Amino acid sequence: MKRSMIRSSQSKPLVWRVRFDMAIRAALGLFFALSAGLYFHNAFAHWHKIAGAKSWFMQAADGFSIFAIGLYTFMIACLYALRLRPVNKFAGIKPAITAIMGGFLVAGLLFLPPRADLPLYAVLTSIALIIIGNLFAVIALSHLGRSFSILPESRKLVMSGPYRFVRHPLYVAEAIATLGAMINFLSPAAVALVAAQFLLQLGRIHYEEKTLRANFPAYTKYSTHTARLVPGLY
Repeated sequence: MKRSMIRSSQSKPLVWRVRFDMAIRAALGLFFALSAGLYFHNAFAHWHKIAGAKSWFMQAADGFSIFAIGLYTFMIACLYALRLRPVNKFAGIKPAITAIMGGFLVAGLLFLPPRADLPLYAVLTSIALIIIGNLFAVIALSHLGRSFSILPESRKLVMSGPYRFVRHPLYVAEAIATLGAMINFLSPAAVALVAAQFLLQLGRIHYEEKTLRANFPAYTKYSTHTARLVPGLY
């Protein structure tokens, strides 16, 4: 009787953790799915205006950049529904806050006034960086697959595709897209916001690598011959 009571009391925290994880997964998956739908709607709206637009090329380019963001967001929504249970998590509130802020601080750009006086080359550079960054992110996610996570968690060690060249290709892709977005809001505040986001991403990488080394012995060898972000530099 006592043994069954002990087992029952020990299983309750586990059940609540599983339920909490499922609730978070469902909420974030729904958020990213709705965001993707909004991006796709805006992209098609841009393409719909092409016939009557004087600058049809810019309308099409804007549509493709928005569609690329939607594709990336939609893939995140799918992976939240399919991702594996973590082998281990990095405990503590600081790693969690660092990861969340590093992932979402860039949204603060939307609260800044967009630049309406950008020259054409700057606008085209912005669009190109957003498209390239998000498409590269989709490629990285396709290899990361069910191991994807926002918080520092260990699920499965991935060393294929772009992960053969750098240990964090998804963050490289996000940085490229973020620089593209920053151009649209170029100002000292926008630069400071993006700089802060990049620093938080470096902190996020630190916590992720710590849990990966602790749970996957092969990660130490992998990290000795694979650059963190930029081959030959860092």
